Amino acid sequence: MVRLRKVALARYALLPYWYTVFREAGLTGMPVMRTMWMQYPATESLFNVDDQYLIGADLLVKPVTAPNVVSTAVKFPTDDIWYDAESLVEVSKQGQASGVNELTVSSDIDTIPVFQRGGSIISRKLRLRRSSHLMMSDPYTLFIALDDSQHASGDLYMDDEATFNHERLDQFVTASFSAEIDQSIGVIKNAVSEGNGWVGVADPKIKDRNIERIIVMGLQTAPSAVFVGSEALGYTFDKNTKVLVIRKPDVPATSEWEIKMDF
Repeated sequence: MVRLRKVALARYALLPYWYTVFREAGLTGMPVMRTMWMQYPATESLFNVDDQYLIGADLLVKPVTAPNVVSTAVKFPTDDIWYDAESLVEVSKQGQASGVNELTVSSDIDTIPVFQRGGSIISRKLRLRRSSHLMMSDPYTLFIALDDSQHASGDLYMDDEATFNHERLDQFVTASFSAEIDQSIGVIKNAVSEGNGWVGVADPKIKDRNIERIIVMGLQTAPSAVFVGSEALGYTFDKNTKVLVIRKPDVPATSEWEIKMDF
């Protein structure tokens, strides 16, 4: 029962990302689930890989389909850094362009090998509910995976999740998050693109989308302070995993803001 609960939580937590990738598929025709060569067409050694795949551009999944397996080999494109989506630690470094780093990772019955690409920002909802409808007003957690230049970006698409008003009335909004870190200052910000009908949305359950936590992976040094406007925010930094957790920024996903870090 504990295992089923864990898997259900992981599935529901990623619904905001799935929703965003399906929106991309509807606009561009790019598949939601992608073969490795589709995202890395210059890497010939990935052309015949058919036992792992990407969800969108940012999550790499290696399904385990055989019994009694406790480890599995994953081919990581070296164009990017890769982080374990559960432990948040870096598992594969960026190297030469169009290369592959093959590593053996744990894949026992309690582990699904999933990895986030460095340079991406993925939104999740971490409260376990009985249905996606009950998650409507739940806050987001941003998972920021920094690349080799300490930058990252990613989108979050939002609408009412129930009707076709995003097509009929242009009632939708897209948040474009970005992060840039240098030696003295870091900035995490949100730029918003609204459909023409979004201003007509009055229901606070649809309109009010809050961010309750920001997790930054691959941060090289601990910040001395974190601010949104003039307000100092609480945070923790693990120097071993290089993971920063910013607690309760309470910024909306549907409007523009900027969080600054001093180093």
